[in-house]
Amino acid sequence: MSSNGFLWPQGLRGAVSLSFDDGRRTQVDAALVELNRRALRATFYLCPGVSIYEELLEDWRRASRQGHELGNHSMTHPCSRGFQENPDATGLETMSLEDVERDILEAEKRLLADFPNSGPRSFAYPCYQTHVGAGEGRRSYVPVVARHFVAGRAIGEHGFFNHPLTCDLFALWCTPADHMRGEQLIGLAERAVSQGRWLVLAFHDVGDDRLGTLRFDFIEFLDFLDRDESGIWTAPVREIAQYIADQR
Repeated sequence: MSSNGFLWPQGLRGAVSLSFDDGRRTQVDAALVELNRRALRATFYLCPGVSIYEELLEDWRRASRQGHELGNHSMTHPCSRGFQENPDATGLETMSLEDVERDILEAEKRLLADFPNSGPRSFAYPCYQTHVGAGEGRRSYVPVVARHFVAGRAIGEHGFFNHPLTCDLFALWCTPADHMRGEQLIGLAERAVSQGRWLVLAFHDVGDDRLGTLRFDFIEFLDFLDRDESGIWTAPVREIAQYIADQR
């Protein structure tokens, strides 16, 4: 039993999920290689509407067979139009709940066709943003995600982690891991499990990229998770979310 009274499986103290956004090439060339070398499984959030999806499709099919979760990251990756300079730009502020649901379900249709035996999946909000509309018309699309997925990954306050008894499974707190050093990642995991909680990390690239985590640091963190004495359950987002839902 964990320090907060929640019963994690096999006497483990807490949980960690590694998740990766956008289906980038370094995730295939580096992240999957290192994860598989240690028999660790993760979640990869894919956007079927972007060009690199087709280029890496066979790699993702192989990853699915290896037990990794291929999550839904929307079809077109809609984010706030605040990232644009054009006052006529479209974005989440110009979308309706129906628009965003249509986009998500189009992605889900494609994922089901490409990975027919991949089972239920989780969703990651593009740019960590969970709203459509603006001002008085701003509305959360968390309820849309809750209708279709086992969990939804949003963003939380730095240094705080998902309590298995109180977290919203459809707006999970995550910590962006971009540019983090190995010792930082290890420290976050140790703090989370000392509280009996679930740390969800969001990676983009593994390597020296704009949103990258250096491969050396990534390997250091995986080696820590791979130690039996860590007491950490490392698994895809959907698996841990489903376990928590069942325990509740």
